[in-house]
Amino acid sequence: MRIPKGFLRFSGWALFIGGIMGAVGQVIHAGDVPESVAAIPSFLQQAVNIHVMLAFSSTFILLGLAGFFLRQSQGLRTWGWVGFPLLFIGMMFEIFHGPVQIIAYPILFNSIHDAAALKTVSDQINNMSIDKFPLQLLVLIPIIPCIFIGLLLTGLATYRAQIFRKSVGLAPLIVLAILVIGKFIPLHIFDYSFSLIHVVFAYFGATLAFETYPTTASASTSSQRNFEA
Repeated sequence: MRIPKGFLRFSGWALFIGGIMGAVGQVIHAGDVPESVAAIPSFLQQAVNIHVMLAFSSTFILLGLAGFFLRQSQGLRTWGWVGFPLLFIGMMFEIFHGPVQIIAYPILFNSIHDAAALKTVSDQINNMSIDKFPLQLLVLIPIIPCIFIGLLLTGLATYRAQIFRKSVGLAPLIVLAILVIGKFIPLHIFDYSFSLIHVVFAYFGATLAFETYPTTASASTSSQRNFEA
């Protein structure tokens, strides 16, 4: 399979930029609702800006994923391709909650002037009215499983494909292990562990963007050996 090297570099840069934006956005991400009425103006400013960043982050990641998988096309087994739709679905659904904070939050919170009204709106947001609109779960539930299982399969498949250095396949597996450990060990450092998922995407992108390609990018067996560890 011959793949234009320009497409591969574009995919790499999209993954890299999206991963960096996502990592930064996750680290500085505030709570889902303001802590007080006085905090509403600063909360809205931060919430809108961060979720614009995260929306672009996921969009860039989605743009780059295809190139990352196609680059390994000759080395991936059939099950290895399953990681692509899982990651695509997880990242696509992750985008959906962004417009709520970008568009709806200023409408919901700008008219609030007392603590009672703030509590009412905050409770509605935190509960998400799932009892009245259960189909919300069809968007919310798949996000974490799709991203986690997608990263697991992608890491294993990339490691076995041996197109890139072994660390590219190991990176998502290490991050998943950190996330699992963070569920059982209440350390403050694990509060930011989800941003590591975006660091993995950035690493995928950097590997793809800065690869030394032949004249025509190809997934042939001979080119595979040049990128093994």
